[in-house]
Amino acid sequence: MLTEMDWSVSCGISLDGWRWQRPGDTIGLAANVGGLHGPQRRFLAAGGTGFILGDGRLNYAPGVVAETYYDAVLAPGLNAALDFQLIVNPGFNADRGPVPIATLRLRAAF
Repeated sequence: MLTEMDWSVSCGISLDGWRWQRPGDTIGLAANVGGLHGPQRRFLAAGGTGFILGDGRLNYAPGVVAETYYDAVLAPGLNAALDFQLIVNPGFNADRGPVPIATLRLRAAF
């Protein structure tokens, strides 16, 4: 989430793959809802800008991010992770988004 956030609520869960006979794998799900207090919302709605936020007149709505991932062990010291995020109201602006983001991460340790 953004550093220009006044409040947030987060939750998440991750499960180890031993449940499906893949003890090194991990699956996870997380969510965050965050927003701005009244003075900051009014400032941005009037056209003000912060160091990240502000692109005109803010149509305020809390920002929501949901994320899920699967991290798989491919070989000793080699992992691949698939990740999907959905960002709703990016920049706390109801006129923006939603933005889907998919990533693939490879990690090698030796």
